[in-house]
Amino acid sequence: MKSTLQLILISLLFLTYSCKEKKNESQTAGTEKQTEQKISVVETKDSVVEKKEVPKHYEHKYVIAKSGLNYRDKPNGKILGKFPLNTSLRLVEHTKISDTINDGGKLIVGEWVGVQNWVLKDKETDTVYVFNGFLSNNYIESDIKLYYTSSYYREQNGNVRTAFLNVSETYFENAYNENEGRDENSILKDEDLKKDTIRLNKNQRNKLLKYLNISESDKVFIYSITQDKIKAFHIKDLPAIACYNIYGSFEDYGNIETDYEFGFDLGKKINESDWSDNLTFIGKENPFEIGELQPIIWKKIKNNQFPIINEQNENDDYRVSYKFETNEYNYFLQKASKSNLCNHLVIIDKESNSEVFNKLYCYSEGTSPTEIITDSDKNEKNHQSQWTGKLFKDKPSIIFGFQYFSFGCESINFITETEPSIEILCDNRH
Repeated sequence: MKSTLQLILISLLFLTYSCKEKKNESQTAGTEKQTEQKISVVETKDSVVEKKEVPKHYEHKYVIAKSGLNYRDKPNGKILGKFPLNTSLRLVEHTKISDTINDGGKLIVGEWVGVQNWVLKDKETDTVYVFNGFLSNNYIESDIKLYYTSSYYREQNGNVRTAFLNVSETYFENAYNENEGRDENSILKDEDLKKDTIRLNKNQRNKLLKYLNISESDKVFIYSITQDKIKAFHIKDLPAIACYNIYGSFEDYGNIETDYEFGFDLGKKINESDWSDNLTFIGKENPFEIGELQPIIWKKIKNNQFPIINEQNENDDYRVSYKFETNEYNYFLQKASKSNLCNHLVIIDKESNSEVFNKLYCYSEGTSPTEIITDSDKNEKNHQSQWTGKLFKDKPSIIFGFQYFSFGCESINFITETEPSIEILCDNRH
């Protein structure tokens, strides 16, 4: 009986191997024929379909070409448009068509890949082709780091909170990276974790400065948006502290270092009435311009004067259009009258009459568009949120203040496609 079972198993294995061998021979022959066809028609659009390899899991990449990245109808084909710097793209196809591009004397080797992006939804095709030598897993960050300084204030019960420059995001990002352990880089000791506020000693302070990539000779520049003024302080004169974050662990579980906010104590130097809306920079030189930023006061216009047809808001009952202008630009805002729609901002360069900025500000779980100020209510005491103008030296004009954030922080956008936006590191943890 045992011998019979062994013979049966051997027979099955032989048959299985024979079937696989025949199947592989058939597939090999087919593959060779397909290869010949692809080589003979490699320049046609159909060849791209035959070479198509769809990733099992979609990859997302960022455009890292500062001048933007052309997208085409096929690999190295007709240019259909351009994706700006830091555009997020979904990679949906590997064509296996390699190429080498000379970028200012530097040879870049890569592959033509199929990608998708939301801007393509109204186009004839939702998949276009780009050279992946200008794509990256990471987006390009600005060379300017901005923080927020909370103002000094006194509560009704008499408790006082000093002005505080929070630099936690940079500290945790640099100290808690993948290559080094948290325990090795931690600033706080076990006995510190029982306190609400810790003034860092010399060694702890030096460690904080190291991970912030700053020195005692640097300065803190605080720009008041509403006052259009700057205050400057030397780092060496500011105590370094760690304060317990209200969203940290409960007492029953004990504290850890990430339950704390790290930064600098400014005492009463920044008060709430004049400096609650501010941008803070740490460095050698002041990056801010004075007298160039201006509030955006909107004037209502007819919907047909909005430069772009917004299919999402085609019904006039759901939208109201506004205009604002400076010497350089015309700003157009189409405001949604229903909370499930988006506000649409478009900026047109006056000299070239070309679109230089186009963005939707939508409602979501953690975001919502800010309220606008119009020429009919500019004298009322409404909070001015939206600003534009030249905020930084040797940089293009900016636009910001168009979205509230429950989680995360706002970014300052430049009115150009060649300059990366600046995220304000406000440590809005929950």
